[in-house]
Amino acid sequence: MSAFSKPPNDAGNPGAPKPEAKPAPAPKPAAPAGPPVIVTRTIDVGPAPKTRPAAPNMNVPAPPPKAAPPPQKTPTLRMDNAPKSVRPSAPPMAQEDGTASIADTFERLLSSDVDKGFDAIEHTAESEVVATSIDLTDLAEVRSLFAQLAANHVRPVRDFLMDVRWGEATIEWIDVCAPALRSLRRAAEKLELVELCAALDAFSAALAGAKTAGSRTIESYARAAILSTHETLATVMPQAFALDLDRTQRESAILQSLFLQVPDVKKITIDKLYAAGLTTLEAMLLATPGDIAATTGIDEKLAKHIVARFREYHAQVQSGVPDATRAAERARIAELTARLRREHDAYEAAAKGWTAEAAEKKKELRDSRGRTMLDIQAVLARLGEVDRLKDIERLPFERKLAHLEAFLEEARDKYLAQP
Repeated sequence: MSAFSKPPNDAGNPGAPKPEAKPAPAPKPAAPAGPPVIVTRTIDVGPAPKTRPAAPNMNVPAPPPKAAPPPQKTPTLRMDNAPKSVRPSAPPMAQEDGTASIADTFERLLSSDVDKGFDAIEHTAESEVVATSIDLTDLAEVRSLFAQLAANHVRPVRDFLMDVRWGEATIEWIDVCAPALRSLRRAAEKLELVELCAALDAFSAALAGAKTAGSRTIESYARAAILSTHETLATVMPQAFALDLDRTQRESAILQSLFLQVPDVKKITIDKLYAAGLTTLEAMLLATPGDIAATTGIDEKLAKHIVARFREYHAQVQSGVPDATRAAERARIAELTARLRREHDAYEAAAKGWTAEAAEKKKELRDSRGRTMLDIQAVLARLGEVDRLKDIERLPFERKLAHLEAFLEEARDKYLAQP
């Protein structure tokens, strides 16, 4: 074969060996495809719509349904489908004067199951109605709140008990106390305060016995029965019925005022009386001039003046008719304040004079003005205004008068607003 001959045609030479084929390159991996998007509406590419279109629906599998939470049990005051209470319904609870009593408040606020507490609490504080929503689930909390409300509600009862201890109470006080005791008893029954109900029943029975005794003043066995049943009340509900601290402060102020109104009684005289055990109104009302002179060593003539002043005060207290608004005491303070104003104005006029007569007049008016102020202090102490007494004591006379005149305005609103 010539060098210029064409290579043999493999096609024409089937027996010739075939050339080795080169391997094909490996295919490149395809890019991962994104999740398919299913368009369920035609996209409008025209002018922008005036309202924002809703987002397209996405084909996303829904999560498995969760179990529904149990329904919350919310206590309500009154529901049509609420279970009926097994306790008997309380009698009508409006007081004779038409005002809402504490029992009426608790009747409206207690649910059918008192163990589940209140939905709301309404009470009066300084003539304003305050509504508070409280979730009380513990009956002990409900009872604690009840005791706080009761303390203000039975204020006339505490005033009456102080007069009983001082030997000054009259049977008119019983009618004053009755509405507060009745409404407190109904509310205590609603709250299942068994001990308090029993103590109130015993106390009310003692009051009924005193009223049928035939005497205007509460004395002897009737007084002993009232004081005995009160001790039980003070043990069961001390927040409302305990008297010790308040009574001691009031009694001390009254004693000192009456002692100092007697001419020639000085601090050393009072110290002797206290040292002899004459530290209560009851003791002073029972003491005789001879007893005082023998036990204290003071002159019997002075002892007679002391006894006379205490008996005069006792008669004055018993001549008044008590009421829940303390109208008699407020009227007495108004009368004494007017007298004090006249005495002070006359004293200021006399103080401008330089004659011996003016000096004598000034001394007389100073003493008279001081006795009137002591009389006011005794009445304020009976009302329980011990802190006010301490404030007035530090003031000059002109400011004392301004303070007393302001008190009379405040007291009218305070006592008339009480239940």
